[in-house]
Amino acid sequence: MPLGEELRKVREEDGLGLREVATRAGVTHGYLSQLERGEITNPAPPVLHKLATGYRRPFVLLMEWAGYLEPSGLSSNQQRALSYMGDDVTDEELAAINAVLTAIRGRRAGYTAFPQLDGPLTQEEVVAIRKHAVALLVAADAQGVVPTPIDELMRVSKLVSAGEITLSLDERRRLRDVFGSLADTVVRRLWGVIHFPSREVWVNPELPEHKFRFVRSHEVGHHLLPWHRDFFAYLDDSARLRPEHRDKYEREANQAAIELLAQGPRLSTEADDYAMTFAVISHLAERYALSLQATARRVVEESRKEHALLVSYKGPSGKLMPPHVYASDGFDHRFGRGTLVAQGEQLVSLKSELDDLPISDLSGRTTALEFEAVDTQRARFLLVTPKRRRIFSR
Repeated sequence: MPLGEELRKVREEDGLGLREVATRAGVTHGYLSQLERGEITNPAPPVLHKLATGYRRPFVLLMEWAGYLEPSGLSSNQQRALSYMGDDVTDEELAAINAVLTAIRGRRAGYTAFPQLDGPLTQEEVVAIRKHAVALLVAADAQGVVPTPIDELMRVSKLVSAGEITLSLDERRRLRDVFGSLADTVVRRLWGVIHFPSREVWVNPELPEHKFRFVRSHEVGHHLLPWHRDFFAYLDDSARLRPEHRDKYEREANQAAIELLAQGPRLSTEADDYAMTFAVISHLAERYALSLQATARRVVEESRKEHALLVSYKGPSGKLMPPHVYASDGFDHRFGRGTLVAQGEQLVSLKSELDDLPISDLSGRTTALEFEAVDTQRARFLLVTPKRRRIFSR
């Protein structure tokens, strides 16, 4: 049955009124009425988490009724690892994934973490995640402590740093006998692991420091968000999240990680005290122990001023890929992103010859955009700002 019919059925079986369920769930009576009539068909997992309390049914059951789960012949651990490896996975790779996870799970490990996934979250979702992150910072007496002390966050969350994602020499030898070097590839590509029942966290030791901190914070984020914690803690191996919803969960954990590492709004507020340049961004990246990429995107998107950022990653041959475009609300409201999206590839490729670019804002007034470019081993960054600027000095 549709979700609304299922909920109405269990409510009537329990002899509960709409208002009683609404009060316990922390939602409005009108919302529940629309939900049970089928006018609302796909509540987000945080809302389902509240409804599970109101209707006195397991959260995972409501996730199933709402269509977030699908049956699986593989365990949830295997499915998450499989999806991390990509869609084009051979039978040999799948067998290697299963073998590696079996070896890790023998030491009670569990769910694998993804790298950063680029995708939108609504402002309401970001606000909710920030609320949980700031509450943890306060509980850990870590608000305003820069860089964020992740060990304290884990201690207050009662998470255990269980060590590294590694295999013993005997485990590696047995896997190599069957899968060759592919076994090492699988282990290397698993960034982080959290096992909810035992509260243990593993992190790949080969990650650079900034990624190491981010992955640990990502795993804390999974535990921090109640609709993640309660879902993964009780999900059995007969079902899994549908791919689009699984990716959304990973983006939410990434958002929680950056909220913890950037101290909620603190990083962006500090950046707005200066004229935006890569000298400022690099200084803040070092201060907050964040990557240049994460810092640049955070301060641009959260800025109260008018800024945009183009990030073009480099392929194996060094060729620049089509750029991702990020912007502050102020830039979007004044200029939009159309010009930057349309001319993005040309702009990042001409960074050494680039001069001011005349552009009309959405009201028809012409102004000049200034550009500052920075190259790293993995990407080229282009900071876009209306004509300015003060010089930053430490």
